[in-house]
Amino acid sequence: MDWTERLTQIRKDLDRLARFPTAHEILIRYLQVVYEHLENCSPYAEPLLTAFEALLSYELWHHKVMTKLAGSQELQMRYLVPLGVEMRTSLLKLVNKLERIQAYSPDEIVVRELLKAHCYYQLGELEATINCLEEAVRQGATHPIIYFVLGYNRHRLAITEYARWEPVGQQLVVTDKESFEKTLRQALEDFRNGLSYSGQEPMDARLHFWMGMVHELLGERNEAIAAYKKASEIDPETYGEEVRQRLQHIRSTESSSQPTSPPPPPAELQEERTPIKPISETELESFRKALSEIETVSDLLRKMGGSPESKEPSEGN
Repeated sequence: MDWTERLTQIRKDLDRLARFPTAHEILIRYLQVVYEHLENCSPYAEPLLTAFEALLSYELWHHKVMTKLAGSQELQMRYLVPLGVEMRTSLLKLVNKLERIQAYSPDEIVVRELLKAHCYYQLGELEATINCLEEAVRQGATHPIIYFVLGYNRHRLAITEYARWEPVGQQLVVTDKESFEKTLRQALEDFRNGLSYSGQEPMDARLHFWMGMVHELLGERNEAIAAYKKASEIDPETYGEEVRQRLQHIRSTESSSQPTSPPPPPAELQEERTPIKPISETELESFRKALSEIETVSDLLRKMGGSPESKEPSEGN
């Protein structure tokens, strides 16, 4: 296929990905921004096009797996372990290739850095994710979704690297106050930069809500209340009830000499992790054999029964 045909196929695959219930709207919008910048590149940027195709194939396969796992009681959660290893290996290979791709125009740099940021995020490398997003913004990636993702990752960095969750007291304990506050204030700036001129777009509600959470973490009650109210005003259906609960919590602590308790941390910090049942050598050998027959993420996707050429996600086996 030529450049134009491959771009058309990417659009179709983005539509397919959006149909999976496990594919979050933020992921879809993020990849759409990458696509928009890729459209502005010349056909000489073919390595970037190939990298985007590989990442999209990975996401299609990933969400097909997650959808099948969510819908079947027969699939054992312990099978996620070897699958996770292979997913990580695929992402590492892709990001290593992206690091070697030469990009010259601003749009080419944006595409490369946003693809790298997505890989690093999946790999849990928050600082590398932030560095890539910052470079993308410097090169012209000023879409609100990019500012949101940048602010979200700074928030995540602050609560995971500069604080720790105490399950017994159900509270976040800051371990590096200076870095914690600096990172959160940078997140606030990112969220503000993402606001639209009208201030009434759906993304504005999301940005204001997250600004409220950051202000609450910083102990800035009045600012948190104002941001939460703004989110509820713009999109009451999505944020109305959540905002009501958060405002109630803030006001219930106003008479206390103690600072407002921060919002609950992400689920991954709170969940009780139960031991995974050991996988037998027979099962591992079975996985090794199956995976040895797969060369690329695209092959993985086809193995699951959903080739990139399919118009609709197939059910597979």
